[in-house]
Amino acid sequence: MILVGLHAALIFVHGCANKDGFAQRVNREKQDLSAEDAARFLAGLPGRSDGWFAGLERTPAWQSYAALLSRTWGELDTSHFQPVRTFQERELSSIHSGSSFVFYPFSGPDVLYATLFFPNCRLFVLAGLEPVGSLRTLYDYRDNNVEAALRGWRNSLSSLFFRSFFVTGEMDREFRGRIADGLLPMILLLLARSGHSVDGMAYERLSPSGEFVMHGEPGPDAEKSPTSGVEIEFHRENDSTSRTLYYFSTDLAAGFGRDPRFPRFLHRFGMCDALLKSASFLPHWRMCDSIRNYILENSNLVLQDDTGVPFRDFEASKWDVQLFGAYSHPDRPFQREYQRDLAKAFQSKTNVRKLGFSLGYGAGRRSSSLMLAKRIRPLSPK
Repeated sequence: MILVGLHAALIFVHGCANKDGFAQRVNREKQDLSAEDAARFLAGLPGRSDGWFAGLERTPAWQSYAALLSRTWGELDTSHFQPVRTFQERELSSIHSGSSFVFYPFSGPDVLYATLFFPNCRLFVLAGLEPVGSLRTLYDYRDNNVEAALRGWRNSLSSLFFRSFFVTGEMDREFRGRIADGLLPMILLLLARSGHSVDGMAYERLSPSGEFVMHGEPGPDAEKSPTSGVEIEFHRENDSTSRTLYYFSTDLAAGFGRDPRFPRFLHRFGMCDALLKSASFLPHWRMCDSIRNYILENSNLVLQDDTGVPFRDFEASKWDVQLFGAYSHPDRPFQREYQRDLAKAFQSKTNVRKLGFSLGYGAGRRSSSLMLAKRIRPLSPK
């Protein structure tokens, strides 16, 4: 789906394809603890025999954690992730949108669904209010505290596994000091557990022109910066293709319109394919006019549930909209976000296809739906 031919240079304009350039910017303050070490340890996967966590991997606590995580992941892969892959292969794999990257606003650490829906993408940009964080809390893991730490990671995964999204309130508690100081460790965990290897990472901030400027590991006040981020370079197992993921801690509501740095960064990559899921209906609200307009003006494809851009904003003269699943009333406290025009479109039955899995706020309790909007005349990168 992501264009990798004529626009490949645009994708890597920031050095994403330049291995030497990226390597020079990788934070090496903790040589012994690599991002890959952290990713595999938290994912319950054996790491290097001489790695940072080699001793802890021999503890009963980690072995029990690894066995439980592997068993749970295997069950979910069969019951849920494989149906998502089937949907992707059936509905998305043949689409060539002309976009250069995937933009996933209000994502939290959810690299899992980003890579499930867009497995061939080489560049992902995720963003949310939650802080980037660091690997700092992992430095203190010892035999006498690792069991409690791993219990926290197991609990933090339960929402994603069984609801398909991270609950905002839980993220506020878990990733602001309880188990980590931000989302980075969870992003690494999900990359490793979903079959990726982490090649390196760099902490960076945005300059006024929207360029990434390297800095060291975030300190306690890092989340006060509206443009802090992390760049992660990774590849899929058995595939050497280099891929890049950015996560930004930034205000996607009023801040997106006030502060030009993040929009300028996005514009460097041209057109995007947008993914919106479990977004608290924020794109429906006036305070999110700027981010909603960005998506409508700079996306060639939008894949979303009903919490994304309102259905009414996809003008028939510009967008070809395909519906999947069945639409149902939003849960409390979002009942007012019920979209009558979207409900009418689903009731027509003439343009609704099978979804095949459950996701979003009603996962496992009520009908799930997705909307795939394709721009009728795709735009080239600007």
